[in-house]
Amino acid sequence: MKKVLVGLSGGVDSAVSAKILIDKGYDVTGCFLLLTEDADINSEEAEQARAVADLLGIKLVFADYREHFRKNVSEYFAKEYLSGKTPNPCIMCNPTTKFFSLLETAGKEGTDLIATGHYAKIGFSQEENRHFLLAAPSKKDQSYFLYRLKAEQLSRVLFPLGDFENKEQVRAVGEAAGLSNSKKKDSQEICFIPDNNYAKFIYNNFSFVPAPGDFLDMQGNKIGTHTGIINYTVGQRKGLGAFGEPRYVKKINAADNTVTLCKENERFATHFTADSIYMNINNIPEKLTALVKVRSTGAPTQADIAFSGDKMTIEFTTPVLSPAPGQSAVIYDTTGRVLGGGVIE
Repeated sequence: MKKVLVGLSGGVDSAVSAKILIDKGYDVTGCFLLLTEDADINSEEAEQARAVADLLGIKLVFADYREHFRKNVSEYFAKEYLSGKTPNPCIMCNPTTKFFSLLETAGKEGTDLIATGHYAKIGFSQEENRHFLLAAPSKKDQSYFLYRLKAEQLSRVLFPLGDFENKEQVRAVGEAAGLSNSKKKDSQEICFIPDNNYAKFIYNNFSFVPAPGDFLDMQGNKIGTHTGIINYTVGQRKGLGAFGEPRYVKKINAADNTVTLCKENERFATHFTADSIYMNINNIPEKLTALVKVRSTGAPTQADIAFSGDKMTIEFTTPVLSPAPGQSAVIYDTTGRVLGGGVIE
């Protein structure tokens, strides 16, 4: 019987994942990760994880990776925001912290595999001799957030929810199993910023006081005053003030403390460069035509991609909406395989 360590977060997705694996005959152990500064083994989420483990009759272990999380995720998030970028902490957390800590804990527990409640699938190429990520059929597909997982990590990962088409199907399995968290609402916030107030988090944890600066139009003319660059993200419309017509954040420049605003029809882009490239293929070509997503909820758009050193240039066949520096451009082939991606410059 194969052993598997399931990351139990206290939510229904991870709980149902554990239930599915038990029903398939796996020897399941649950693991609650302590990651954020306010994480506690007596928190509401930890108690829900305990309740799930008790109901399913499985062992539950706690793993403390708070310092690891701070160095790799929350400090990265603040540094990127202060440089005028729009970071995606989940993308960096998954390979460096969440899956790293689960795999390390699995080793300590003598467990073969790990599993999480992500909506994604894993394939294996005989020709390339490597595991790869696939998009799930669900609208909740989370492959965008997982693209930096290495093939070696994927070889030890199970995604039991990979074939589910929607969250309602998952909740139905949870209800049938008697899981008390089957109707729990999805969290919409970043896990270490529960009130979704990024600026307050940076004020409180990194001793940074934002300075007012200039709002600029696309021609570089001053059109107003902003309250500090960390209060804005590319694509933002609300909270900018009145300009006689809708304006959106186009660019944030930390060097001169300016925020460039654009009109509605100026939000789109046809090309950009990306760095911090990670590709899960055997040989990176000089050029590639594939589908690219610039945000998790966006539609994949065809693009021509040119690789040069540690950067890639992406040219879209049709314009994409508000690509934001710091976010990721994730590359898919037509079968839904995740080829890799990079961070938008």
